[in-house]
Amino acid sequence: MKQRSAPRRATLAFLGGCAGVLAAGMALVSMAGLSTPGRQVSSHSALPVYNALGAESSNVQFWPWQLLEDLDGTGNGIDYWPEASGGFSAPWLNLFGWGWGQGDNANPGQVYIAGTAGGSCLYVRNVRFLDTPPQISGVASTNNEQRYMMAEFAAGYRSSGFAVSCLVYAAEGYKDLPDDWQETAVQRCREELLYLFNLSNDDQRVQLYQRLNSMLTIDPWQLENASFPLEPVENNWQGAGREQLNGMFNQLRGRVRSAQYNSVVLYSSEGWQEPGDSWGALYNHQPLYADPMPGEVEMARVLADLELDVQIVPLEKQVMILFGWYDGNLAIYYDPVLECFSGYALQQ
Repeated sequence: MKQRSAPRRATLAFLGGCAGVLAAGMALVSMAGLSTPGRQVSSHSALPVYNALGAESSNVQFWPWQLLEDLDGTGNGIDYWPEASGGFSAPWLNLFGWGWGQGDNANPGQVYIAGTAGGSCLYVRNVRFLDTPPQISGVASTNNEQRYMMAEFAAGYRSSGFAVSCLVYAAEGYKDLPDDWQETAVQRCREELLYLFNLSNDDQRVQLYQRLNSMLTIDPWQLENASFPLEPVENNWQGAGREQLNGMFNQLRGRVRSAQYNSVVLYSSEGWQEPGDSWGALYNHQPLYADPMPGEVEMARVLADLELDVQIVPLEKQVMILFGWYDGNLAIYYDPVLECFSGYALQQ
């Protein structure tokens, strides 16, 4: 089979400030299959992050990528599928605001298949397309020129449910990042989370809000164009998979909305306010009247009350914001070269 590079690995061995959950000493919330580590996490220690398999690991990967890496080491169980087109990744790129297949040198990628106990997976590597990084409404940006992107896509099912992952990177530029890019990107993600949960008035941090707001409004019928050439994966997707994905979106939407609501109730000096409803999934962001403004400790309290676990994990090229709750996990990936949230992974 054709040689491929191993999936990108997450590394947590960074200095204080890069390792990290949102605040020093924040305990992980117990979730099914994700047990609490039972010890405090200081600002100078590596955070024990739990991967999709429920085991403490320094490699934070969703289970289709973990399966691919495990099989990669054996040389068995992975097949290159030259007859299949990688074009089926297009609806999932569009879900996150990316165009696909633009430019004379666009490449739909190469397709691979792998089996797992009670399920199957599809992978697309080396998707290449020309696009402009998504722009944020009302926020000026100098990063508004077309450039080449590279994408990796995975979809599959097993007994626990359906999983889909669509990761987008700049085609180049990572070697030119400054040495402190991880610390800067982690801080950016913290600020984005504060804004997302209505604990900040900084409208320059509207990107994560807009990304999640667009994703969490997706209804099953909007993904009718999503189909897969591998019959077992297609059958699962058209059966339980699409409903499971929509259910996870609904669950996360409810928790984020509740967090936005509780933030206003708990921390606005103006007293209780009814959050303005949004055209989409989340409440409209509204000014929070507080002096001083709430920070990570207050955010940790809001999240713990809702049994929503949120972690910031520096990766080799990007930074992951990992949302975990009773029935699912959603990761959003911030890219320091593209200066935007560029990809996602979702699994039950």
